[in-house]
Amino acid sequence: MSKNLRTNLVQEFVCLADSCADTCCKHWSMQVDDVTIAKYQQAAEWGNAELMSAVEMDGSGSYIMQKNPTTGCCVKFADGKCQIQSQYGEEFLGDACALYPRITRKLDGFTIVTATMSCPEIARIALYGNQPFDFVEVAAISRVPQEIKNVLPAEVSPQEALTIHADFLAATEDEKAHAEQIFARIASAARSLQFIKPSDWVNATPVYLRLADGRLPISGNNAPEKNINDPFNLLHALCGLVVASKKPAPPRLQQTISDMETALHVVLDWQNALIKTGDDSLAASNALQALWESELRETYNPPLKKWLKAQLSAAFFPFAGLGDNITERITIIGFRLAILRLAILSTYSIQKNKHGKMLPDDEFVRIAQSLSRFLDHLASPLFLLQICTETGWDKEARMRGILI
Repeated sequence: MSKNLRTNLVQEFVCLADSCADTCCKHWSMQVDDVTIAKYQQAAEWGNAELMSAVEMDGSGSYIMQKNPTTGCCVKFADGKCQIQSQYGEEFLGDACALYPRITRKLDGFTIVTATMSCPEIARIALYGNQPFDFVEVAAISRVPQEIKNVLPAEVSPQEALTIHADFLAATEDEKAHAEQIFARIASAARSLQFIKPSDWVNATPVYLRLADGRLPISGNNAPEKNINDPFNLLHALCGLVVASKKPAPPRLQQTISDMETALHVVLDWQNALIKTGDDSLAASNALQALWESELRETYNPPLKKWLKAQLSAAFFPFAGLGDNITERITIIGFRLAILRLAILSTYSIQKNKHGKMLPDDEFVRIAQSLSRFLDHLASPLFLLQICTETGWDKEARMRGILI
């Protein structure tokens, strides 16, 4: 049996092209697959060397689109549009360019398509669209990657995987719970799945989610473990990841990071990947936490729960996503939730006299998308996981501590 499924988010998405606030044609080294390179080489044999002249080899021996060293844009990006697509058609785009921001995976005979919030328009629909994460069955998918990873465990059927995934998505919809509590439930249930056979997941997942609160004590063993340095460590970790990427942060991410620096009264030393605190940094951090608890937790609870649902959807959690196993995947999502919350809180604290009790929707989208654009596309999650191990955030109690 085979099915083609994609989320409403993917169904609704239309590229904004020259109206996009953060085009994917800038800053990224977009890979060009072998089939597309063969087309370019054939065109060159026929006397049209234009396409081959637009690509180059990267350090690993793969082809990528060349970038304009002055603008950081693809050399075929002009007037807000891709000139290859305009002149030759989408079939001459490589998979990376043609399919972004879609993410395609296999569940044996099922093909499923989700999307990443690193695209501004996807972020907007994900956060404010109507039922964006529901799957819709379609007769065919016009284009899929040349290589698609099958993420289905051997003991699980495609329909069971969809049921398990849907259970985790449904967990985000509890109107009486805060996003942080919902994340703690999901993390507890996900970690528990690792101790049983995948064939039992379909029955165990709803049980673990339902009983999660009883497994999350507020005192004693496994109680939330806070550290006064965690807000600084979160920002320092993000700084370290940017430095390790050996690429400058795009402008939208620079603004997000700058707001966190200002709100925490710290300075980032980018050359040495250090964070410099001052005499009033701890007081500033405490003031932010008090602001969150007194004003913003309730205000930002709905969009944070939508964001969390978007993370689970994009990753087709718990079967895929950044990380090699469920614990690594949920640790990475937890870090991202913590840094997003800090970023929202920081920007709000700076702009509160300008906008009142909530940032405009486009500001929330900018913050969420700017972080996703960087964190969704790390070359490897290993350094982030190492940071989480060194800070203890890979432990359930510590992760809950940074999300209180």
